[in-house]
Amino acid sequence: MEETGLTLGHIDHGPWGNDIFTREQKHYVTLFCIAQLATGEGEPENREPEKCEGWQWFDLHDLPQPLFLPLQNLLEILGPLADSRILIEQCGI
Repeated sequence: MEETGLTLGHIDHGPWGNDIFTREQKHYVTLFCIAQLATGEGEPENREPEKCEGWQWFDLHDLPQPLFLPLQNLLEILGPLADSRILIEQCGI
């Protein structure tokens, strides 16, 4: 992943999300990829600081709130994932 400096191994394409933000009058169709790191571990780097504040790993049972609706719905689709972490982009720029 060029934005993080991480090397990905196996990648599963999908699922996709269809999310409507009523108050904002916006509709997002989000195409997700679920990937494993090639090395099993790694710390992300922020290689595009002009576009992104940073990246951070989170345990799936200790995610920051509130979650972006497409991510919240993805986690509901996937169900419980034991011993998993998720990499979240910190945007505000």
